[in-house]
Amino acid sequence: MLRASRSARLGAAALALAAAPAIIAPAARAQGASASATADDPRWDAIRRVFGQGKTEEGYFRVELPRSDLRVRIAGDSLSPRFEFTSYAGFVPVGTKDVLAMGEVVLRADEVPAALAEAHRRGVHVSALHNHLIGETPRIMYLHVIMRGAADSVATALRSVFAKTATPLAAGKDESPSADWAAIDAILGKHEEAEGKVAEWVFPREERLRVHGVPVKSNGTIETASEVVFQQLGGGRTASTGELFVLPTEVDPVARALDEHGLHVTAVHNHMVEEEPRMYWIHWYAAGDGPQLARGVEAALSLMHGARKSEAKGQ
Repeated sequence: MLRASRSARLGAAALALAAAPAIIAPAARAQGASASATADDPRWDAIRRVFGQGKTEEGYFRVELPRSDLRVRIAGDSLSPRFEFTSYAGFVPVGTKDVLAMGEVVLRADEVPAALAEAHRRGVHVSALHNHLIGETPRIMYLHVIMRGAADSVATALRSVFAKTATPLAAGKDESPSADWAAIDAILGKHEEAEGKVAEWVFPREERLRVHGVPVKSNGTIETASEVVFQQLGGGRTASTGELFVLPTEVDPVARALDEHGLHVTAVHNHMVEEEPRMYWIHWYAAGDGPQLARGVEAALSLMHGARKSEAKGQ
């Protein structure tokens, strides 16, 4: 996934919750706790036909739609679409024919009404609508969605929601990595993905998670794991953002640890509803010395029940 990855002091936690039909429940990393499908599963072909792209990851399927049309800045720093501005849809096989889809639609604030109306019209369940960052221009909002059914029908409904925005729907061209992440890898473990000057680290939970009654893995494909993103800005400066996937009892200590290390919390909220166990997401933004920021992330991870080190895909 590159699924996200800069120097202003953005304080204050923002709490944003959006209710949806009672359909969700997160379940975790437990090996073998979730169904998976082979790379040649016909459901994945059906989704590819709708989106014209996609890839299999850990028995699931993922479509990514970077907002390459946007030029997002915070405090004068220009941020890559791969930093925190890439929409996605992740698909989990259910039974022999259906899928459970979970996704995130990255929106300009003015795109929210049309995307929300289309989701409702198409039977796509909305589980959250909120900010992830503070102080960005243009203002960016995040619509979290979920839907279960036949692969082609679900993919078609989700694509229709994306089509109500200016999101480029054609598959983007990958950018070769152009940054050295050795110093941060030494602290957080090997980055899972890198593209251009952005890299991402993923930290699965240890709990068994369920979503919409379906056991799911804790991973980056469907964003049921903590994710940390860094972008090199130049001049020795690095930007950091991310989302830590936490239990209710972890919210306050993890948020405190981030803020005490200069990673300024920008949102605390749900992405799903009625999950088991109940989970929240903590987002932050900071820019400065990369290894120093990574040590702040490390301190927060030490307070959570999950992986402490990231691993490259395939390890």
